[in-house]
Amino acid sequence: MIPKVFIIILQYNNSQDTMRCLNSVKELDYQNHEVIVVDNGSDAKHIEVLKDIASPLNLQCPKIKIIALDSNLGYSGGNNAGIKHALERGADYVFILNPDTTIEKNVLTKLIETAKSDPQIGILGPAINENGQIIYGGQIKWLKPELSHLVVEPLSPLSGSTTKCYASGAAMLIKRKVVEKIGLLDERFFLYFEDADYCLRGQKAGYKLKIAPEAFVHHKPSSSTFSLGAPLLLRYHYRNAHLFNYKNGPFWAKLALPFWSIFIIIKQIIKITLIPTKREISKAILAGVGDFYRGKFGQIN
Repeated sequence: MIPKVFIIILQYNNSQDTMRCLNSVKELDYQNHEVIVVDNGSDAKHIEVLKDIASPLNLQCPKIKIIALDSNLGYSGGNNAGIKHALERGADYVFILNPDTTIEKNVLTKLIETAKSDPQIGILGPAINENGQIIYGGQIKWLKPELSHLVVEPLSPLSGSTTKCYASGAAMLIKRKVVEKIGLLDERFFLYFEDADYCLRGQKAGYKLKIAPEAFVHHKPSSSTFSLGAPLLLRYHYRNAHLFNYKNGPFWAKLALPFWSIFIIIKQIIKITLIPTKREISKAILAGVGDFYRGKFGQIN
């Protein structure tokens, strides 16, 4: 029996990207799939574009389910809404796909073939062409405000005991059994680190992670996140890096976390004092560290 895959595309004020993504999805050679577009509280004009795409009269992208959320729930919350809907309708796999991607027609075929090669593989990622560089997931480095891309192909399925790798949330296939065992994406992150967190949780639960290099996705980072502005994005990065290390880090990283925080605070205070042009960014970083220790998670208002 051919597994049923639900493709979840989460958009926020980027309907033009979503249209390009859907136009590539409709060329898939894997037939047993459905598409869920989750709108994360976008402006009305973007909702209208989605409604037109999904109209029964529009044969370009038929059989699209739209879930329109009342507010922006972030990457985790928005995708969780799609995942819940997919599982309720019998999904064997969910394929989280950013709207700022386009995919090769054999992506799902290759990913499912790889998944079937080993029953313990629970989370898969394709190779991602991003700005001319081929990325094979990411590598986790503890006590860092950002995660780094892997540009060297992993050779075999990876388990939590042997690796610190993750599949990029821009395109990630998740087996139903994984969601049933470890739950949904952690909505405290809102934006950034949630994909790495989920991959580590899956590996710790006994599932293997695999990057399928023969499956290709093209990614052009969306303006929907960049429009938030550098200071706010850095605030998310530093807050979520602390949460990620606190949740998943080895003993030494958890022990060192407060000292890392103190180092960051001292460094940013020096910048605020001596480099006026860096004050806005430094204040945002300090706010991110403070958010973590105050337990202020989710969307930053």
